[in-house]
Amino acid sequence: MTQLCDGSIGARSRTGALSFTACVHTNEYAGYRSRSVHAPRPILALVFSAAFRLFVAGIGFTGVAYGEDANTNEMNTIEGSVGYRERIALPPNAEIHIFLEDVARMDAPSEVIATTRIVPQGGPPWDFSLGYDPRKLHDRGRYVLRARIEADGRLLFISTRQIPAFDSAAGSPIDIRVSRVGGAPTGSTKSAPTPDVSLTDTYWKLTEIDGQPAALGAGERELHLVLSSEGSRVHGFSGCNRFTGNYERNGSQLRFSTLATTRKACVEGMEQEQRFLKALGEVARFTLSGERLAFYTGDERLILRFKAIALK
Repeated sequence: MTQLCDGSIGARSRTGALSFTACVHTNEYAGYRSRSVHAPRPILALVFSAAFRLFVAGIGFTGVAYGEDANTNEMNTIEGSVGYRERIALPPNAEIHIFLEDVARMDAPSEVIATTRIVPQGGPPWDFSLGYDPRKLHDRGRYVLRARIEADGRLLFISTRQIPAFDSAAGSPIDIRVSRVGGAPTGSTKSAPTPDVSLTDTYWKLTEIDGQPAALGAGERELHLVLSSEGSRVHGFSGCNRFTGNYERNGSQLRFSTLATTRKACVEGMEQEQRFLKALGEVARFTLSGERLAFYTGDERLILRFKAIALK
């Protein structure tokens, strides 16, 4: 075996440049030649040590970045109160819902950013703390607060003007005034009687889908539904086909399931039918005020409106 030392190579670390001699060993056996280059062990140890420091530094940097991103997940809060001027009491099952909404788009329904629910104790006003994710806000948004008081899905009070969510002085609570809905029942013995319109066994004519007026379906027929009091069944006309299904109600909570339709194909009404049936599948709760019925999704988006026609 012949040893040749014919060159040098360098490696750089934080302390400067290191130079060492690389020895090339030539092995000759049966016409076979191989070459190998290696450095002294102490130098390799320094190189590996420097690489390890860089690796650890990379982990530390990643950890800092993750921590900074995690801090952006903190929720902000809006403090305020809800009240009304009428000297009447609420029924024991009343609930107050407060919403933070973006109403910047005039051609589309408002977007619900956050919502909270409180059970009123005693008389007005009632304090609330509404948590929201600041990452959902943007410069072009116009953010307002809205409140409503309801009992078993029946609307009792509602705010009638938009309350700016972020225009008040820093740290000042926001006061939301709500107005009584005509004919709404309360805990007072002198309140108006409950409207005769019932959620069940009423012909509910569809008037609005996701903020847009509902059009007539095939054959100039209006879209509608009826919730039967017996068997928790729902049926109606969806724009081209008839549909049936089940519903489940718990207070103001309402869900539809196992919706099925006939299989007609129509020149008109099919697109609206698909929107209507899809919306029914997203319903989570309802409100009822006089002859008006409204369906909301789980994130408090108003998705369907109806007008009542009592069945005879």
